[in-house]
Parts: sequence; structure tokens; C-alpha cells
Amino acid sequence: MSPNLTVQQILSWTLQLSAQPDYQALTHEFLNILAGIPWIDNAAAYEIYNHERKISGESGTSRELLIRRFPLDFTRNDEENHTPLLAKLDHTTDLNLSAKDESDLYAWAVYSVKGSGGPERAIHLEGAFDWEMLDLLGNLRGIYRNLVILHDAKERDVLTKLPNRQSLDIRLLQVCEYYNDYQVIDVTEEKSSWIAILDIDHFKRVNDNFGHLYGDEVLLIFSQLMEKCFRYNDFLFRFGGEEFVVILNLVNQEAAIAVFNRFREEVANYNFPTVGRVTVSIGLTHVDGVSMPTTQLDHADKALYYAKDNGRNRVVLYEDISVLDQDNDPSEIELF
Repeated sequence: MSPNLTVQQILSWTLQLSAQPDYQALTHEFLNILAGIPWIDNAAAYEIYNHERKISGESGTSRELLIRRFPLDFTRNDEENHTPLLAKLDHTTDLNLSAKDESDLYAWAVYSVKGSGGPERAIHLEGAFDWEMLDLLGNLRGIYRNLVILHDAKERDVLTKLPNRQSLDIRLLQVCEYYNDYQVIDVTEEKSSWIAILDIDHFKRVNDNFGHLYGDEVLLIFSQLMEKCFRYNDFLFRFGGEEFVVILNLVNQEAAIAVFNRFREEVANYNFPTVGRVTVSIGLTHVDGVSMPTTQLDHADKALYYAKDNGRNRVVLYEDISVLDQDNDPSEIELF
């Protein structure tokens, strides 16, 4: 069976893919191209997180596997069951295939996309494929892979591999646009999204006392604790230096504060190699569709500085600052 594709069509696909401004747009366009090929019935993209984590107090490591379908729907709290996909994956090869049917064709194929600064990706295709088709799709996957590597180099932090500030700006705008269409009336009761800036306390002392190599190790382990403690539908970023950002989805106000306090305690109780104990201060605010994303970041930043100025190792909600200021107002202290 011949793919019957012209050189012009293949060049057109290459131009379409290389014109995309970021990883999100690139993957959307790649899936659109695959969906338009007649002998492909279904095309889906996945991100595969396969982390080796150090176990506190032990010499060994634990391996945790997480698969997320692209694009991630942060408006849903039910994690998909990807056991069928896991059964098809062999991480030692770039192409996994079904058994041949009576027509000597393959019913599904899974192409791996490896080697970038981000997670491994997988492209799952369903249809009817012979080797000529698979060879063409392999070359198309190769173009996509090269572009993924370029985008990850631009959009991810080199040390932690978390999405960087540029990725945050794009993602926060998407979340704000969603809440522009679906307004939340009561943030204390309704589930919605929250943005927090997390800052490692006294991080300069870590670099000064132990050196930047150990400082980098603290940042790396801190990012791994974030990946362990937050859920598959939350968004994690390295903001810069010792600051990180989390967009927490589908929780009410009380739950949001509780989640960040649990993470704060997790960090405070973790014994960082050589460095020992460190703490984190967290400022958060509610995400809405009315104010600008930059304004919401500024609110989280103000809450963070309030936490820093009032003892550190605490979580402060921006919307509570006025109340906290009243509680700390010196004019209300009875001197006599």
C-alpha cells in the first residue's frame, strides 16, 4: 500500500511545523497533520515522566512513572487510566507495533520522542500501516522530535527541567482566558485555580556556606519535591533563581492553603544532602479572568514578600493581607 504523498505535501508539513512559536502550538499542529492523513484513524500525543527519586535516609532510589495526555485538561480532576498504553511501550526502542493482521498491516503504532530537555513524549497512532507508511511517519516524527528539542531548550529550565518563565506566561494566559468564560462567584467554596510564588528562604546562605554546586542540588531536589507533592493537572515552573511558581487547579480556597502548607512542611522536614534543612515561603492568590495575568503574579509576589517580612516558612494568601495587617497594627496595641 503506497502512502501516495507528494514532495510538495511533505515540504508543506515541514513548513507548517517549523512555523509554530512554542511546544504547545507545535504539538497541536503535528496532531492536526496526522489526523488529516487518510490511513490514520486516530492520533494522540502523551508526555511521559519517568523520575528516579532519592529516598530520604536511604541509599536507593524509587522510580515513578506518570503519563499525561496532550493537551492536559486542567478543568478535570479525574486522571485517565493509561495502563493500555503502558502495556504497549518498550522504552528500549523508538517504535512499538501491534501484531500484523490478516492483511499484513499493523493496527497501531507508538513512536517515542526522546532526547529533549523535557519529558519523553509518545505519539500513539491507530489505523492500518505497512512498512512504507511507517517509514514515512518515522521521518515525520523525526522532524517533530528535532523541533521539540529546540522548543524545550527555549521553554524549559536547564537545571530542573521544569517549564521556565516564558512557558509560565503562556500557560497563565490560557488559565485566565478559561476563567474569563467561566467566572467563579465564591472562591471559598467553588473549585478554581490559584497561583503561588515559592521562594526558598535564605538561599544565598546556602550558596555562600556550601557553594553553588550544593545550591544547585537544593534547587534540583526542591523541584523534585514539587513534582512529587503536586498533582498531574497542576502546573509547575521555575520562575528564576530560587523562586518557583505553581498554578494549582480545581480546589477551593481552604484546600489551596492546605495544599501549600503540606508542601511547605514537606520541604521543612526534608534533610537536604550536606546542606541539611531549608524552608520555603509561599505567597498565593486566586486566578480570575478579570485582572491581567501580570497583576495576579504581582499579587502573589506581594503575598510572598509579606510572608518573608513576617517570619518566613509560611503561606500567605494575598486576599488576607489586609486582615493580617489589622491584626499586626501597632496602633491597636493597648500600652496602658
